[in-house]
Amino acid sequence: MSKLVLTNLADIYDAWRDHDLDRLASYLPADFSHSMNIPREMLAAGGTREGKLETVLRLQEIFDGFDTQYIEPGQMIACGSTVILDVHTRCRHRLSGRLLDTTKKHVWLLEDGWPVSLSEFYDLEQFAAFMQSPTGS
Repeated sequence: MSKLVLTNLADIYDAWRDHDLDRLASYLPADFSHSMNIPREMLAAGGTREGKLETVLRLQEIFDGFDTQYIEPGQMIACGSTVILDVHTRCRHRLSGRLLDTTKKHVWLLEDGWPVSLSEFYDLEQFAAFMQSPTGS
């Protein structure tokens, strides 16, 4: 894996941790695609968003609804133009105070070391239980 890829993804996760959408967006092309396997019926921000603007608006919605207290990417595994990693995340739902502590899988598609799409895969049973619990898990 190239140093450019490692640096870019590390910077993206640092910006994500800081909720710095301007810095995060500076790494994304205009046609960036962001997909979450969470159905919109379960979470309005779920599904797929096409374009940098739609991705940034979605992330703002998530940041407004959840206080990310911890996000730590694991080992990055490169396979051609794809980087796959597990990301441990702990966040508090702002309205209910529920805590979600989960590990999700991130799959990045890259071109010339720069991200063109991100697919996030959550444990949907765990997420559904979190959303239905009055106090969270």
